[in-house]
Amino acid sequence: MSKPQLGRFVRPVIKRAINPFTLATAARLQWQRQPSKNRLDDAQLELYSKVLPGEFLHYGYFDDVDRQPGDISLNEIVEAQKRYTELLVNLANPDKSRPVLDVGCGVGGMIRLLHDRGFSPVALSPARGQVAHVESKFPGTPTVCSKFEDLEIEAHRQKYATVFTSESLQYLRLPRALPVMREILMPGGTWAACDFFNRTPGHPSRRLPAWPDFCQLMKEQGWTITYQQDITSNIIPTLRYIYMWATRLGPPVIQYMQLKLQRKHPGLHHLLAGVGPVIDQTVDENLQNICPTHFRENKQYMLFTLQRA
Repeated sequence: MSKPQLGRFVRPVIKRAINPFTLATAARLQWQRQPSKNRLDDAQLELYSKVLPGEFLHYGYFDDVDRQPGDISLNEIVEAQKRYTELLVNLANPDKSRPVLDVGCGVGGMIRLLHDRGFSPVALSPARGQVAHVESKFPGTPTVCSKFEDLEIEAHRQKYATVFTSESLQYLRLPRALPVMREILMPGGTWAACDFFNRTPGHPSRRLPAWPDFCQLMKEQGWTITYQQDITSNIIPTLRYIYMWATRLGPPVIQYMQLKLQRKHPGLHHLLAGVGPVIDQTVDENLQNICPTHFRENKQYMLFTLQRA
């Protein structure tokens, strides 16, 4: 970017930054911003729906747990995600006379598979973008734009043969969610779930307790775990794949951008010198979150079903 081009970029920014009305509007917009925590906004939804043709937003399931990241293709990731969803749907209650509920429907991958299997799915998400996406992809599929804990009990009482929580259980507030789950499942209905937990008891993973604590809580709340499978090893190939590309591309690209800025705009680089360590620390923290070794040591990924005792 030449100096005249840089000036054309910087001048309007400075002009708006010193305008009190603009600053007041920016402050108001930031204050009124709806928190995006625990939901997928429209920009992310658009990105995922284009990058992941399988329409799934989870780690997937590899039968070959030793599959190396350099040998994995994007198509294999998509197939692993489909395999994961098939395993979860296989755990559904066989009664197809009642609808099933997909809690946290994402971009609709499970909805498609449920339709293909002859089920009558209902899609639930607190994100309007997700609900609108499912409605456009699967016309006629009932949708609910709500947090699971805020479902109107009377409208859903004993309605569902199966309730699925595919990596959405971690977002539920269990003290409020468990009574809702109990009321909306039909007698003998199935709660099918797949999610990750901390291995160490007493240290919550997001809102979930560790797996032993969760099992104890379910027992105390009158639930019976009717099936369980530890699939940690089966999701590790996906993490290896993501971690490989993140470590290969992330730090080198950031370093390249910093060097480019230093050479082209040394003054601006000097002003932003304090930002570099913060960026590096943030990158390191995010890389640790997807590090396969760190995940295996600290997390336990479980596929399971529950029924009321």
